[in-house]
Amino acid sequence: MPELDVRALAAGLALSVVVAILSFFLGFPAIGTLVAIVAGGYIAGRMAGRHGLYHGAMVAVLAIVIASIAASAGNANVTNILADTLTIVLSDVLMLLCGSAGGWVSTRS
Repeated sequence: MPELDVRALAAGLALSVVVAILSFFLGFPAIGTLVAIVAGGYIAGRMAGRHGLYHGAMVAVLAIVIASIAASAGNANVTNILADTLTIVLSDVLMLLCGSAGGWVSTRS
C-alpha cells in the first residue's frame, strides 16, 4: 500500500469541507459536494506529488465519514429503508469516483 501524505490529505479534506459548505449556502448542495470532492482529491494528489488516485480516494473516504457523522446527528425519519440504503451506497460510490478522478488528474497534468 502506498505511503499517505497526511498534510496533503488534511489540505484536500479541508478544501472539500469549505467548498461543500459554500455550495450549500449558495444553493447547490448536491453538485457542490461532488465538485468539493474532486477539488479536494486534486489538491491532495497535487500536494503529495505521487499516488494521486490513492490520495484522492482517501479524501473521499474521509469526506464520507464526516458526512455520515453529520447525518447521524440529525433526525432520522426513513420511510423506505431499502431506497434510503441504495441512495447512500450510490452517493458514496459517486463520491469515491469523484475523489479518485481528482487525484488521478492531479498527477497526470
